[in-house]
Amino acid sequence: MSLTDELNELKNTEIALIMNDGQAYRGTLTKFDKDTIVLENVYETSNEEIDWVESEARKGGPATIRGYVPWRRVTLPKLIARSEMVLRIWPWSVGKVDKKKANAKKGKKSKK
Repeated sequence: MSLTDELNELKNTEIALIMNDGQAYRGTLTKFDKDTIVLENVYETSNEEIDWVESEARKGGPATIRGYVPWRRVTLPKLIARSEMVLRIWPWSVGKVDKKKANAKKGKKSKK
């Protein structure tokens, strides 16, 4: 699967771009091609600003490490990023995950 195939599935949703210079941008993916990615309603932060916190293990499970990110609103209307400068692309969802939809997408049956 190519980058454009993956981005097609994420079009008009919120994503986070992690750049090779340590900057990160979060916004709505509106346009893209093999060379560029365009986000609107953009927030930014840098890798140095992430506050990493280790939480205690629960019920015998492993401890988890979480990063708290201080996102700042960008006042410009859009961000145009060169694809070659992007290290990672993450779908951004802070809401509750619908397990039925997630399992259906993976081809699994949901428990009743």
